[in-house]
Amino acid sequence: FLVEQHELPIVSMDLNFDGGSMTDPKGKEGLASICMAMLAEGIEQLDKIQYAEALADVASNVNAYAADDSAGISLSSLTKHLDTTFALFVATLRTPGFRPSDFDRMVKRRIEAVKQSKGNPASVAGRVTGGVLYGLEHPFGTVTTEQTLAAITVDDCKQYAATYLKPGNARLFVVGDLTEAQVRAYFDRGELATWKGKLGKALKLPAPAMMKGRVFFVHVPNAAQSQVSLLQFGPKRTAADFFANTMMASVFGGSFSSRINMNLREDKGYSYGARGGFGYSKQYGMFSASASVRTDSTYQTLLEIDREVKDLWSGKKDRVISKDELEREKQGSILGMPGQFATAQAALGQYRRLVYFGLPLAYYNTYVARVGQVSEAQVKASAARHLKPGQAVYLVVGDGNAKVVVRDAATNKDVPYLKDGKQLTLREALADLAARGDVGTGGLIELDTDGKPLG
Repeated sequence: FLVEQHELPIVSMDLNFDGGSMTDPKGKEGLASICMAMLAEGIEQLDKIQYAEALADVASNVNAYAADDSAGISLSSLTKHLDTTFALFVATLRTPGFRPSDFDRMVKRRIEAVKQSKGNPASVAGRVTGGVLYGLEHPFGTVTTEQTLAAITVDDCKQYAATYLKPGNARLFVVGDLTEAQVRAYFDRGELATWKGKLGKALKLPAPAMMKGRVFFVHVPNAAQSQVSLLQFGPKRTAADFFANTMMASVFGGSFSSRINMNLREDKGYSYGARGGFGYSKQYGMFSASASVRTDSTYQTLLEIDREVKDLWSGKKDRVISKDELEREKQGSILGMPGQFATAQAALGQYRRLVYFGLPLAYYNTYVARVGQVSEAQVKASAARHLKPGQAVYLVVGDGNAKVVVRDAATNKDVPYLKDGKQLTLREALADLAARGDVGTGGLIELDTDGKPLG
């Protein structure tokens, strides 16, 4: 896929492969991420420092990455230095160094990063969300731990590269100062001329098995803030009502002026920022809302998110999306579109996403018109159809021993949350909420920082 842009003498490439972390073998979660990162740690001809210096000499970048269901290698270069950069790109792909010393250092660094992440509520939430939503046995629900990282070997990485980095399951994206003939010339010569092979049968994902429960809690002792999230499955990226869904979600949590941010930040001062909206993989859609908040406000934050979602879903006359709210988000989306193509890398990313989701390459030709056509009735219907408070679950990460407050309706001020004359802790308040069933049945499930249920 080529987008010619000759105004500036720069080129961006991305060679994307099927695979990614969904292929990690059980007990070696984190393998794809480490093995792809190892590609950029040097090549057979140059060690890590020499490799970095060679790229720096021509002001170029070569990077490797692994996502949930894909992996890839990318480059960015000035046109005049592309021959040199491309040679390093090819060597990164075909003859990576995979030096044991570099591998050992990376694994140790990753293990320390996992340990540090367990003290940060936002990081812990990121670790355990997949397991809650998809189930711990699902490829999208696995968790990388110190033990799984330690089990990975440098030979595993060599095997990963040999198995997954094959041209038969690759997609090439190029944006910048090149013609089709020039691109073909680069890939039809040298090491790549004899590069062959195709990945075998693609991994078939099992159906998600959402963890049983309604409110999930992870205790992080002495955490200064808490992370509160609502999670549910939603429509796919290719849904016919995508634009209505996007505008509805933008009003709810997509911008600074969104309902959830104005509530939790501007009105109550619980958070520096709260957001919500739809997220997509090729296989699934998900709706989420989240905020990092003051520890004492954690319980009330959950109630506020629940109320905002239910108000929007129910279509209450005084809470239905107004014309002004819709126009604000539509204009923001339309005016922000050029920024999505402001650089070669940004444009490359946009077209890569179109291919990933199976959307037409001419998609953006009608983008402005389709956003502009979204009506109040359509966003109301979107909320009723796709917000599912009865199926949503909550994930709370914070200090379970911290005392919490609630909002007094009469004074609109926070007051201690008391029961039988005693101020409740966060863990006690969540247990009480789950027992009452105010946000649905299923109870309170406490997890460890690796997402496994306790008790």
